This record gives sequence, structure tokens and C-alpha cells, in this order.
Amino acid sequence: MKNKITKKDREEALAEEIKNIKKYFNPKAKIRKVYKIEEDGTKTQARVLQVGDRAVFHDEDGPALTNKEQKRKEYYLNGIEYDYDTWNEIMKGKEGLPPSKKPAPKGFTNRS
Repeated sequence: MKNKITKKDREEALAEEIKNIKKYFNPKAKIRKVYKIEEDGTKTQARVLQVGDRAVFHDEDGPALTNKEQKRKEYYLNGIEYDYDTWNEIMKGKEGLPPSKKPAPKGFTNRS
């Protein structure tokens, strides 16, 4: 007798495979803005990077913690606090374009 795979068996196998893949798949990160009212009545805004069940202070555009009334700014990347000068140097060191988007060298064409 030939073993035929039914549609139901195929769907169950696919569902199990997807479940196994999701264990190793990195969920998308979310940037959240959270606020806290301090004891003196001022409001502090924080930018938090949430990846799965882990949340850390992170902001690449500016300070991750700001309090306008207290004139306080704190710079964080992946939960590590930096002073402004160090944070600014790290941000300047980022590459502008990925390698796939860089222009081709002079005299090189993509034609076959």
C-alpha cells in the first residue's frame, strides 16, 4: 500500500513547522513613548525599545529621557547611558547606505 498524505496531515505538519520556526524568529522591536509624573509634579518622557519581553531605554534621534521643566536630558542606546558627546560620536559613525544601495564603481555596469 502507498502512504498518501492527506490535506489534514499536511496542514498539521506545516503548523508544527511554523511553530518550530517561530521559536528562533526574532520578533519585531517596538519603540514606545512612556511618561512618568515625578514627585515635584513634572512630567518625564522616555523612549523605550521593546524586543519580546525585554524593554530598555533607547533613542537614536535624541535623548531617551527628557524632562523639560527640570531641563534634564539623558542619552541611551540599548539601555546603556552615554553623555551627549559620546552618543553623538556613535551616531556619526553609522553608515549612510547599506552595501546593496551604494553606487557602482565608475566603469562598472550591471548589464550581462
